[in-house]
Amino acid sequence: MRFFWAVVLLLISSPLYAFSQMGHQLVCEIAYQQVSDTTRQQLDMMISKSPYSHFTKGCSWADEVRNQPQFSFASALHYVNFPRSHTQVTQADCPQQGCILSAISHMQLKLKQNRDDWQALLFLVHFIGDLHQPLHVSYADDLGGNRTAVYFYGLPNNLHGVWDFALLKQLGYETNNAKADALKRALNRSEIQQWQQGDVLSWANESAALTQQIYQQYKPGMLLDDAYVSQYSSTVEQRLKQAGVRLAMVLDQLFSAN
Repeated sequence: MRFFWAVVLLLISSPLYAFSQMGHQLVCEIAYQQVSDTTRQQLDMMISKSPYSHFTKGCSWADEVRNQPQFSFASALHYVNFPRSHTQVTQADCPQQGCILSAISHMQLKLKQNRDDWQALLFLVHFIGDLHQPLHVSYADDLGGNRTAVYFYGLPNNLHGVWDFALLKQLGYETNNAKADALKRALNRSEIQQWQQGDVLSWANESAALTQQIYQQYKPGMLLDDAYVSQYSSTVEQRLKQAGVRLAMVLDQLFSAN
């Protein structure tokens, strides 16, 4: 019993990573197929200077280096918090040390100044993926859902973990390549044009609205099962597609000009 509750507390208190490795790779695969040939060539050139064999393989790099001292500055850049009393996130919610909103702008600027900076590239693509995971635009008092206790199909978890990887795993994305291929094909021109509107702050507020909806339903220790997956499966899939489409647009703006 002591071991069981130790596991529960570990799951509740440990920070988890957005959209899992599979989720980030899906976002980057969608973007890679959407970008122009010029942008794709630039991405290939930059990734050839990194430790990765392909652009999509490096899209979880920003999580992989989080515990390395030289990248400790980036810990606060994966998310932004806003007060529970507010209905929207604003630029004023970004603290002095930075947040995901300022980080995206900063990495874009670095890439404009240096097209060989593969680390700035991999930070940028990762942060745009993070921005679309709702609980990365959330509340500080429970670490973006990391301190919420739920049971996902009978196993202890938390809201952040559910939205990071448990939903994707339950939907079959971790083991079924056909699912991933179908998601990448499930884009139409109307959706692409619609999702390319707005800016980073408006995309963050889409996540903020989802976070508020998620918390309205939350009760400590609640059981999440088929009903929850059915309710949110289309939402998590749409967020992946939106992230991929918007990432492609940002990369084209950076690399296709001139």
